[in-house]
Amino acid sequence: MTLEEIAQDAKFGARTFVKNPVVTIIAVLSLALATGATAALFGVVNTVILRPLPFAAPDRFVEIAGTTIQRDDLEALRRESSSFESFGEYAPGTRNLQTPSGPERVTAVVSDRDLFDVLGSRPLLGRTFRRDDGSVAVISERLWRSRFAGSRSAIGTSVMLDDRPFTIIGVMPDRFQFPYGAASILRSATTESHVGVWIAEYRPLRSRLSRLVARLKSGVTPEAAVAELVAVEERRAALGSEQQRVEPLRVLPYADAVFGPTRRALWLLFGAVVLVLVAACANVANLLLALAGTRMQEVATRAALGASRARLIRQFLIESLLLATVGGLAGIVVARWTSHLLVSFADQRIPRVNEVAFDWTIFAFLLLVCLVTATVFGLAPALAAGRIDAGLVSRESGRATTGREWARVRDVLVIAEIALAFVLASAAGLVMDEMTRLREAPNGMLTGDVVTVHLGQPLVPGVELQYYDIAERVGRLPDVRAAGFTQVLPLQNWGWNSVSTDFVVKGAPARNEPAFPIELRYVTPGYFAALGIPIRRGRSVLLDDTKNAPPVILINEALARRYFGDRDPVGVVTNRGQIVGVVGDVMQVALDRPAAPEIYFPMAQNWSQVAELGVTLVVRTSAEPAAVIEAVRARVHEVNPQIAVFNPRTMEEVVADSLWTLDLYRWLIGWFASLALVLSAGGLYGAIAHAVTARRREWAVRLALGSAPSDVMRLVLRRGLRLAAIGIVAGFALTLVAIRLLPADLRAMADAPAPILRAVAMLLFEIALLASALPAFRVRRIEPAVALRAE
Repeated sequence: MTLEEIAQDAKFGARTFVKNPVVTIIAVLSLALATGATAALFGVVNTVILRPLPFAAPDRFVEIAGTTIQRDDLEALRRESSSFESFGEYAPGTRNLQTPSGPERVTAVVSDRDLFDVLGSRPLLGRTFRRDDGSVAVISERLWRSRFAGSRSAIGTSVMLDDRPFTIIGVMPDRFQFPYGAASILRSATTESHVGVWIAEYRPLRSRLSRLVARLKSGVTPEAAVAELVAVEERRAALGSEQQRVEPLRVLPYADAVFGPTRRALWLLFGAVVLVLVAACANVANLLLALAGTRMQEVATRAALGASRARLIRQFLIESLLLATVGGLAGIVVARWTSHLLVSFADQRIPRVNEVAFDWTIFAFLLLVCLVTATVFGLAPALAAGRIDAGLVSRESGRATTGREWARVRDVLVIAEIALAFVLASAAGLVMDEMTRLREAPNGMLTGDVVTVHLGQPLVPGVELQYYDIAERVGRLPDVRAAGFTQVLPLQNWGWNSVSTDFVVKGAPARNEPAFPIELRYVTPGYFAALGIPIRRGRSVLLDDTKNAPPVILINEALARRYFGDRDPVGVVTNRGQIVGVVGDVMQVALDRPAAPEIYFPMAQNWSQVAELGVTLVVRTSAEPAAVIEAVRARVHEVNPQIAVFNPRTMEEVVADSLWTLDLYRWLIGWFASLALVLSAGGLYGAIAHAVTARRREWAVRLALGSAPSDVMRLVLRRGLRLAAIGIVAGFALTLVAIRLLPADLRAMADAPAPILRAVAMLLFEIALLASALPAFRVRRIEPAVALRAE
């Protein structure tokens, strides 16, 4: 086989496709959409999951969770550990960067001075922390360029973060990000998903450890590291300082800790798009088989003139490769567009997705996909051509067909397309049904007509009184029915909690039961009314509940049931204050998780717990959200112009943001399912239309002998609906198997799939009916005399 022969085959194939524009356009579009979407998803999977993290020896970089060791234990481990090379402690949050135009909210990580040594990351400019540093900061390249115009003179410059000066000592490059997916305390504050500044510890972190990362020594396994930490905890317990554990001790590779849920979601989506690619290959193979059926006369003639079977097979494979190449080139456009859409949708939500680039890896993957798909969909028509006998020309009076066995192959391909479309459409339906269920399920709040804004504050004594003043002024605005502050909104939960062993009723005997977590909330008067959270017993937080008044708390129904049973807890005095009310349960963490036990504190009595985090103002109003937000901003700056106002959201948007993972599933799988439905409809139409054409003489004879056109139409429809029925049954079985293979938390989404599966089956049946009806109507218009004369 020479290059000249290959070129000749390619030219001949190109002329063939030009003569059959409908088949060519449908095949190219099918391949472009399928290969482009697959390449785009591969780009995301490769960047987020497969590419190593930009840290030194990332396989030894771990996250430690669930430990009860204290800070002095950590210092001892730094000196004596046999498993750990180094430790880094950090706490994410936000700070107000003072600028000439006013305060600007930036994400910040407060850490010990060992953090960057653990990470093993080099700065773009300057240096990172040293043990002898004072109040210093390292900033991101993004902040460096936006606030310092990328000037090297930024190193050594002093900046004000809240009320404290810090000296900038280094700039980290844009490709560096730490922590991933945990930069902001607010889940919907997508503008805060990238850290702007890392601050060397300037005050002692809380006595319990914040977030902890470490680097294992070479050859040490996470299991050995866990054993060492457990031994430390047991030694401390022997000294009488045991703490109750509320979650298991874990030492996880940092990539697993951060990307675990994302990894599963992306692999599921990648699997879905591969199903679309398989459906596209089946569809193109069907089209090429149909085209081959019209070319058998040509193939038989070439065989009679001496063309070998290998030569004929090669001709069809080169044509398949040519078609795949054109489809792949068009797929580049689809891949770029899809990649851009994915990044814009998932940026700030999927860690590292902003690093996705249309680079050589995507091109290489796309090339591989084109080669594989060309082989897959070109094999059947090539083998069909290779089996043509030159004697067909004479024996069949000049007519040649692909034969019944290849008609069965085409039927199998159609059935496969319908089955795959059923699986994808069922997945899309289940996701949409779950989103609807979660949005409509009771969440403990009245989210309509509620506007929220987050406020940062300078750390000065007495600032909490300003927030009470702000809430009062906002509450007096026209069309505002209630206004109040909370530390963090429901569904933006960030996990500030205690344990049940730290919640004690004064004078009661010690409880002998396993410890469970209790979420801690800090609110002002008006908060419960603003969010429509009912007071079940007792009273709400009052203006009189100040730091000079006796401490009081409210608990939710979940804590009341679990801790007090049938007793009325109102009036009970605990070590955290007297219980003055019981409020309704609220879905704080996620809409698919039950309400956790909670304690609500008056913010004025516990201001130190919220001083570094900022607070969120919740406003119930009948006015337009935009007008309310501007009015709120004005009232805030009347009280204190140094308070940053940011991240305005309606509560409906906060609820929607909490479902973004399902929304991503819905958007992508819905698109994949739509494409698969179109491909299956096209494949079925092509198969029936080709069968009608191939059997045109038979239909003409039937009609000439007196068969009613409706009877002939019924035969055509029956064939199409039979293929659809087999495909639907196969898709139903595949869907049930796929549901059983899902992880437990996702399988719950499909607990009752019967209505969805019935709806998908009906949809596919209707599509099949339409796809079969069009060729059937062509049979009705056959003129027997004309058709038989043509034969």
